[in-house]
Amino acid sequence: MNKFYKNLFRRNALYIFGILALVGLVLFIYRDIQSSVLTITQKNNTLATRSNSLSSLAILRGEFEKAKPYFSLLENILPPRDQLLSFSKELEGIAKKNNLEFGFTFGEERLATPVEPGYIAFRATVTGTYAGLANFLRALETGRYFIDVSTVDSIKKGDGFSSIINGRVFFR
Repeated sequence: MNKFYKNLFRRNALYIFGILALVGLVLFIYRDIQSSVLTITQKNNTLATRSNSLSSLAILRGEFEKAKPYFSLLENILPPRDQLLSFSKELEGIAKKNNLEFGFTFGEERLATPVEPGYIAFRATVTGTYAGLANFLRALETGRYFIDVSTVDSIKKGDGFSSIINGRVFFR
C-alpha cells in the first residue's frame, strides 16, 4: 500500500499543490478584504463625524448672524466702571424720595475679565418706615444698574425700621 500512496501522491501532487495555493490565495484575499472593510468603515465614520461638525458649524454661524445685532445691547446693559460713581447718588435720590435716612460705602472691587464682569461691593444703611424701605428695595431691583443683593438685615427701631443692605454692583 505504501507504493500505492506514493503513486497517488505523484499523480495528484499538482492538483494538491494547486488546491493548497488556491486556499492560501483565498485566505490572503479574505484578510485583505477584512482590512479594507475596516478601513472603509473607519473613514466612513470619520466622514460622518466631520459632516455633522460642518453642519453644526453652519447652523452656529447662522445663529451668530441672527444674534449679532444684540451684542451691542448686551454690552450696554452693564455700565463702564467710571459710571458707578453716580450709583451712590442714585440710591441716595431714591432714599430721599421715600423719606429715608441714607448712608452708603463702597467695598471690595474685582476688575472685569473677558469671561466675567467686574463688580464693586457696597453697603447701604437705610432708616425709615416699612413702606419706604419696601419701595426703596423695589426701586433698587428695577434700577438701571445690575446688582446682586446678598443680604438685607432689618431691625425695628422706634416707629420705623433700619436696614443694612449688602450687595454688589456689576460693571464691564
